[in-house]
Amino acid sequence: MSKKKAKEYSPEFKFKIVKELLRQESTQTEISQREGMPPCTLRAWLNQFLENGETVFTGRKQDKVFKDEIKAKEREIEELHKTVGQLTVKVNWIKKKYRENGLSFPQEYGR
Repeated sequence: MSKKKAKEYSPEFKFKIVKELLRQESTQTEISQREGMPPCTLRAWLNQFLENGETVFTGRKQDKVFKDEIKAKEREIEELHKTVGQLTVKVNWIKKKYRENGLSFPQEYGR
C-alpha cells in the first residue's frame, strides 16, 4: 500500500490565496472548498505569512548580503583549488626526483 504524497503548491499560489484571505474576498471555507484543500492548510499559510511578513521588506538587503557571501566563498574555493594544484605539482616533482635518485617515496606522504 503506497502512501499518498501531499500536494505541493508554488509560493506564488500560496501568496495569492493569502492575499485573498487578507482582503476578505472569500471566506476560508469557500477557498478551501474551491481549491480542494483543508482549511487548516490555509490557516497555516496565513500564520506563516503573518509571522514572516517583515522579511518581505528586508529581502533585497538580505539577498545582497547572501550574494556577497557566496561570491567571497567562491573566491576562497578558487584560491584553495589553486593551492591544491600547486601542491600537487610540487609533490609530483618531489616524487620524480626521488625515483630519479633511486629512492622510494615515504609512504606516510602519499601513494
